[in-house]
Amino acid sequence: MRRRRLGWLVGASAALCGYGAAARPACLPQGVSRPARAPASERPAPAARSARVSEYQLSLARCWPSSGGGELVGLRRLLIDGRLHHLVVDPVTLSTELVPASRLRVESLGWPDLRRAFAATSYMRAVARAEGRRAELQDAGIVHSLPAEQGVVLTVDLCPSRRPLDRTLFAQLIDGFREVERPVPVAISITGVWMLEHPEDLRWLLERVDAGDLSVTWINHSYHHAFDPRRPLRRDFLLMPGIDLEAEVLQTEVAMLEHAMQPSVFFRFPGLVSDESIFERVVSFGLVPTGSDAWLAKGQPATPGSIVLIHGNGNEPTGVRDFLELMQRERGRIRSHDWLLLDLRSSSGE
Repeated sequence: MRRRRLGWLVGASAALCGYGAAARPACLPQGVSRPARAPASERPAPAARSARVSEYQLSLARCWPSSGGGELVGLRRLLIDGRLHHLVVDPVTLSTELVPASRLRVESLGWPDLRRAFAATSYMRAVARAEGRRAELQDAGIVHSLPAEQGVVLTVDLCPSRRPLDRTLFAQLIDGFREVERPVPVAISITGVWMLEHPEDLRWLLERVDAGDLSVTWINHSYHHAFDPRRPLRRDFLLMPGIDLEAEVLQTEVAMLEHAMQPSVFFRFPGLVSDESIFERVVSFGLVPTGSDAWLAKGQPATPGSIVLIHGNGNEPTGVRDFLELMQRERGRIRSHDWLLLDLRSSSGE
């Protein structure tokens, strides 16, 4: 398979967003602006990066660890501080990790061949489930856990925002589930611009992960989350003419990796808006589109196994309040382990 290379993804998050002289950022359509940035003197120092990522490429492959164990699916190849690595996914658990190339035997395959080779795995079953809703204009992809269990999958969206992270939400999650689930499983749909504009909030989140309070599945939510309220849905968000989809996806992954965050195989369309063409392209990157059947701020109720959507970026306090009230109502069942937060990775492909 021919590897597609983004040679302009040279590492630093600032350069990725076009603020470095050498960068070639994903272009936004004419008339759509990037979120306003505070003056440099008012912005906090960026969160510490674990390594410098370069030569980041889409690279689909069948992989065998030299140490033995089950086969892995290769998704990307990249250099970390000059050393070749592969981003791989375990097709049974849907967990991803970075593995040095020296520890893998790699056979490059096209996406159709890769799907056939791993057809019986949880990973490819999750892809197939998502494809059952590929034609939906909104909420394409998986929207409910499988099997439906007593509890919900909580997804928290961090779209670009001028407001700070809702830290109270996460603090109450940790406190409310401390006795029954630690770390607390939560999926966070994150954009590259949010990471760039909120380094202190991102650092705070990662500290909760490092402390063992949260177990986060990082969902790719695109880099810019382009949006124009004047446009009809069929020509808005990632459906705007001129959007560079591959860059929107891969730039976000690079930004995650530079903050020691493992990109997952899940992708959430901005606005939950897509069409069949863009859906199929996202799937061809090895990703599982993920919607929601319980966007709380829109009045959609959570049922057992729902993939709940709330916004933790300060833009939608109604949804956060609704979820915290739901936790209060279910407090007794939480204590008896009868209503828990479910891990998106283990609830998607069974």
